[in-house]
Amino acid sequence: MTQSTALIRLTKSEIESVIIALQFTEDSSEFFESEASHYGKIKSDFIKIKKDIRQGEKNIETKNETEEENRNGSQSCKNCSDW
Repeated sequence: MTQSTALIRLTKSEIESVIIALQFTEDSSEFFESEASHYGKIKSDFIKIKKDIRQGEKNIETKNETEEENRNGSQSCKNCSDW
């Protein structure tokens, strides 16, 4: 049987809260000797999502810095001063 999936939107802080809650649940389940393995898998998925978001933000910042340098670079100033 295939399982259904869902697409949800979470902020970075919400993702962090879910990771903390999953860690707490995972720790608690080990104490009470219940199944903890699926909590670890879900937690690792959320950690990967959080890392991907951070990397995407860094890429956007780098792209914006490069565009700003190109816009304000010496070539544009040289063209302006030629007039």
